[in-house]
Parts: sequence; structure tokens; C-alpha cells
Amino acid sequence: MGVENYHVIELVGEGSFGKVYKGRRKHTGLTVAMKFIMKHGKTEKDIHNLRQEIEILRKLKHENIIQMLDSFESPQEFCVVTEFAQGELFEILEDDKCLPEEQVQAIAKQLVKALHYLHSNRIIHRDMKPQNILIGAGSVVKLCDFGFARAMSTNTVVLRSIKGTPLYMAPELVREQPYTHTVDLWSLGVILYELFVGQPPFYTNSVYALIRHIVKDPVKYPDRMSPNFKSFLKGLLNKAPESRLTWPALLEHPFVKETSDELEARELREISRSPVHSDAARMVEGKNVQTPTGKNNHVAGMEELIASPLQNEVQLNGPNLDRANSSVLDESPGFSNKNVGESVESGYKS
Repeated sequence: MGVENYHVIELVGEGSFGKVYKGRRKHTGLTVAMKFIMKHGKTEKDIHNLRQEIEILRKLKHENIIQMLDSFESPQEFCVVTEFAQGELFEILEDDKCLPEEQVQAIAKQLVKALHYLHSNRIIHRDMKPQNILIGAGSVVKLCDFGFARAMSTNTVVLRSIKGTPLYMAPELVREQPYTHTVDLWSLGVILYELFVGQPPFYTNSVYALIRHIVKDPVKYPDRMSPNFKSFLKGLLNKAPESRLTWPALLEHPFVKETSDELEARELREISRSPVHSDAARMVEGKNVQTPTGKNNHVAGMEELIASPLQNEVQLNGPNLDRANSSVLDESPGFSNKNVGESVESGYKS
């Protein structure tokens, strides 16, 4: 399938990288987001990195991770086609300032599942923040924007490079120290804290002061926070990465542990998304997808997608998901050995 198999409906956002359109797959009701990323001005290394990030995203199949449906490349640009989500968590924060704990808990459970899937497959997101979390139909949370994501090879457990948003960075990241998947767990804690309190645990306009607070200052928890929620956040917002709450204990924490009803509902959703049902479901569901209100976050993060790696960054060749080569990560805390297993002009290759 090529880009000519899609109708472009309307522009929903743009940035220095290119433009994002709402689109529809021809002969179906499937509504999509189409991101056109210009090659002009990009170095060969930028292009290589972009291809690598696209390959990472292509392999991800999880209900709480935005799904890439197609990607195409022409001499002038890339086109990345993803599912279309309704809005973003950042917009909710802007409008409501903070959320009740019950709603934060529902979001936490979904983000934990998304991160467990990524980390089980040796992928670190590295840029967790509210702007990179979309809200799909039925209030399903979707983690997106993998511009800073890196796949850890089977002989690489610790990485060195700074990527991401300072407000949500773990202490080891801002100190430019080696880090592991637990940087995502710190960021998760910051996001959940902000959703409940209304601002991150450390907040200042000075980058230098912010780094000092993240590295040295204790987190202050409000009295109205439940013991379970506070316990969960304390486990994530531990300044010592080796002492941070991680897998598999994290999944069993009472704040995010799946109830029997939630498990049953998830299994039903998985059945409905199986290949047997997918084509028919897309024909029906695609007609009900709404456009997001306000600014569209399918744009956010795409400029970061082509950011060049910093010095000393470990160069990786994409996910190595071969079970026979998984011994190193099997021995690393927090990782399992589970495998992942209008028409536009043509001139693209898929």
C-alpha cells in the first residue's frame, strides 16, 4: 500500500519538520494522522535516525501506544501514517489544572502497561511528558512520539545521552550519568504527580535551578493524597535509580494492579483487535473518530524525532528481539525475556 491509497482531509498541525494532516484510507472509514516530514535541511545522520525511529515505532503493537499503520518515503519527504487520537493529556491539564485521584489512577494503569511493554522489548522512551500522551476513543490513553526512543541491544544495558524535557528528567539524566529504563519510571512519577497536584514536583523557570532541585530536593506530597498513591509515587520518584520501583513489583503495586473486571475488559478489547475482527472493526470505528479540539498533538515531538544524538551516545541498530540473544537483559532488573514478536501524489516507497 502506498501514500496514494489515502485521502488527505485537512491540515491539523505543522512545524519546522513538515505538516500533519487528518486523512482517510481509501475505500474504508479509517481515519488516520498523516505526518509529512521534509528531508530538506536534514543531514544523512538525521535521515538515518529518522528511519531508525520509524522502524522502532513499526514494531510496537499495544493498545496504549499510538499505532503506526504505514510509512512511505519519497526523494523529498517521509510520510508516517498513524491512528488518529482525539486529544492530549496536556490539554486536560491546561483546562482542568488537576485531576481527581481516581482519574489519575486510571491513567496510571494504562501508562504502566505501555511502559512495561516497551521495557520488556528493550525500548526506552526517554521523553515521557503530558504532551506525548494522547487520549483516544473511550478515554484510552495512547503514548506517542518516539523521537527520543532507543532500542537497547542485547549487550547494552546502560546508555549515555541526554534526551527529553528537563521538567520530567530523572536525576541521573540531568547529571549526565549512565541510565537505564528507570528514567521512564521517574518521568511517569512526575507526570502522575502533576496530574494530581497541578504542577510537577520541581518547577522553576531557571534550568539551572530546576536541575539543582531535581538532584537535591525532596519531593513534597500533599496530605490529601491516598497512602497507596503516595507509596507508588515514592517508589517512582526515588533519586537513586537502583532503588526505584520497577518490574515486576511495579505491576503488583495496589495503586496500579489490574482488577479482575479490568482484566476481563482488556481481554475483550484484545479479542476485538485480533486480525479476524480488525478490518470490519476499522470500517465501523473509523467513522466515529473525532478531530481533536484546540491544538493537535500529532505534531508535538516530530521535530524531536529527527534530533541528532549527542556526543557519547551509544549507537544502536534497532530492536534486537531474538530470544537466543536475550541473556544480558534477562539478567538485568526490570526486563523480561518476552519477545515482540484528496489523493497524494505517488513516488513513495514503503
